Amino acid sequence: MNASGGLRGMAWDHPRARNPLAAISAEWSRASGVAVAWDARPLKDFEDQPLEELAAAYDLVLIDHPFVGVAATSGLIVPVDDWTDPAFLADQAAHSVGASFPSYTWAGKQWALAIDAACQVSAVRSDLWAARQFGALPDSWVDVLDLARRTHGTHGQVAIALNPNHAYCAFLSIGVSLVGESFWPAATCVDRPAARESLEMLRQLAAQVHPGSRTDDPIGISDRMAGTAEILYVPLMFGYSSYARAGFRSHPLTFADAPRGRAGRHGSVLGGVGLALSARSSQRAAAADLARSIGGSQAQSGIYVNTGGQPGHAAAWDSPRANAQVGGFFRATRRTIEQAFMRPRVAGHRQFQPLAGELIHRFIWLGESSAETCLQAFDRLVDALLWNTAHRAVV
Repeated sequence: MNASGGLRGMAWDHPRARNPLAAISAEWSRASGVAVAWDARPLKDFEDQPLEELAAAYDLVLIDHPFVGVAATSGLIVPVDDWTDPAFLADQAAHSVGASFPSYTWAGKQWALAIDAACQVSAVRSDLWAARQFGALPDSWVDVLDLARRTHGTHGQVAIALNPNHAYCAFLSIGVSLVGESFWPAATCVDRPAARESLEMLRQLAAQVHPGSRTDDPIGISDRMAGTAEILYVPLMFGYSSYARAGFRSHPLTFADAPRGRAGRHGSVLGGVGLALSARSSQRAAAADLARSIGGSQAQSGIYVNTGGQPGHAAAWDSPRANAQVGGFFRATRRTIEQAFMRPRVAGHRQFQPLAGELIHRFIWLGESSAETCLQAFDRLVDALLWNTAHRAVV
């Protein structure tokens, strides 16, 4: 959708997204003769911006998997099945990291290539941790709360990304760590006792953690942690392997599994990025060829990871060479991403997530209501936007 005849794509604004796309596109352009321009939007817009706006302006769009219900029912996205062969799709499915590939599957079709795999994990400044002589990293949420209390008010605190969208994800993650998948089965409400316990844990943590936790997203927390000595440990935020790379910031971060709850599960929410082809593209063949180049195993385990990306293909996650570039990030967090919880993908989730996030954020930080009142309001949002008759038909 470029007036000059080239392709336009929309990423999100971080080197993890921009750099590998630019590098692969440059190689592809030299071979094809077709120019490619990538724009980038802030993380908040990646999480919330309507797909309708993006599909109208771009040939290729990076999307979050909760948008799949909209993609499948709106006619805005061309199914991947229509522009790849069965062998390519079979390779993608066989080498999915956790549920990254199936998170973009809907109604028997694939709606995006899982070019980037991520979930919430823990992170530590190893140099600061060693200086404090704390020993092993926290294994449970009880351990996390104890550490937060011990470090509260000191230089080198616990932090956790708890702005509205990420407060919602943290609420789900702790709940899943407590009771597993039964925390929120499709077409039901969340498990009330586990949800109450999750909310109370987050409220207790909010009183003890670094104040930036209230407004920062994972990029903000990671930048603050890598650039200052203010933050020692983060129990839960979407992992960015960029920060484990030598020289990316002043101090590298070391990543590990998320804490466990009573269920023995490393509670986490699946993230990552899917590459989708707009149905409004006037150059579908060229856009599809570029997308296959970005998502293929050779690029994913080569140029994609070499230029700072966080691949979605297991060929990279399994690679000793790739792990060496990111301080063992892939190996250290693999157990968590294999257990990560998939958020609802029905069409109403786009409206639901920011509203639920604001509700939980107010409870955690402002104490405006009891946990029960908060959960009653959460259930009303679920009934109104997720599992009502109109949305249930496409689950």
